[in-house]
This record gives sequence, structure tokens and C-alpha cells, in this order.
Amino acid sequence: MNKVIKLFLVLTSLAPVLLTYWFVEQTEKYNKDISFLENIKCNYLYGLNYLIFAIVLVIICLLILRLAETKLEKLPVVIQEIKTADNEATTFIIAYLLPLANKLDNGLNIPVLIFISCLFFFIVITSNSYHFNPLLNFFGYHFYEVSVDGGVTYVLLTKKSINNSKNIKSISLLTEYMILEND
Repeated sequence: MNKVIKLFLVLTSLAPVLLTYWFVEQTEKYNKDISFLENIKCNYLYGLNYLIFAIVLVIICLLILRLAETKLEKLPVVIQEIKTADNEATTFIIAYLLPLANKLDNGLNIPVLIFISCLFFFIVITSNSYHFNPLLNFFGYHFYEVSVDGGVTYVLLTKKSINNSKNIKSISLLTEYMILEND
């Protein structure tokens, strides 16, 4: 089950990329000679598939979080060391979104996009690394790198800003190396 959750968390992290593709499609079709409302009326179908898929991914992410909070086993935890890992948001924006901000004059190369996505998924799924999901930040979650009793390091996902690691008493194992704090 952990691999499935990890797969969906990686998949849903692509929602901002799809939203960027939708925005690029909209701006490429924008006509300065007509009003904003006329542009919406004439161009609403351009890139609509990107927008719809992005919305579906956001909904899937919310469902995963809701199910994880309610259905996963709650385990006691003692955290020895903690440090923030929220800085991955900047890396995500630079690595994924800025290159997409360049207008796609030649169109989207679907086979290349599929190949890169498959390669990316394979690397993340088969490694013990975690992939930052910007939707989680958007929903108010923070990432922390924590070491627990026994010396294992995890990425902790929580809605709280943590000042004292002793305040965290219970977690759920979301993936092999990602844990979710229970309130």
C-alpha cells in the first residue's frame, strides 16, 4: 500500500505543471484586440484538458490525505532530531515550472513528456527518496526531516509549525520514509 500512496503523491505533484501548461495555452491564444471577457469566451477550450487533469489530481491528493488521516494505523513516536525540509518548494518551482513558463511555440511534444514522466516515476518509486509535492504546501502542510529512536530518518508531514519535537506523539507511516503527524 505504501508504494501506491507514494505513486499517487508523485503523480499529484504534477498538477502545478499541468496548470502551467493550461496557462501557457491560454496566453498563446490571447488576443490583445478584444476584451478580456471576449478572450475567455473565444479561448476557454484551449488547454482545457490540462486544467481538468490538474483539478482531478488536486482532488486525488485531497482524498489521499483524508484517507491517510482517518484510515492509517497511528503509531507512537519519539523524535530525536528535527530540521525543516520546506525549502524543496523553491527547488520544485525552479526545476519544473520555470522552464514551462517559456512559451511553447512549437507545441507540446507528448512522446517526450511521457518518456520523461515515466523515467521520473521509475526513479522516485524505486528509490528511498521522497519527491516534494507542492500541493501539500498549498493545503497547509510542512515538511520536516526527522530522526526517530533507532536512528531511522523520515520526512515528517504536518500542518503544524514545530518548535519542539517532543510535541509530536503519534504518526502514521505514509510511505517507506514519509510519516504523517496525527493530531
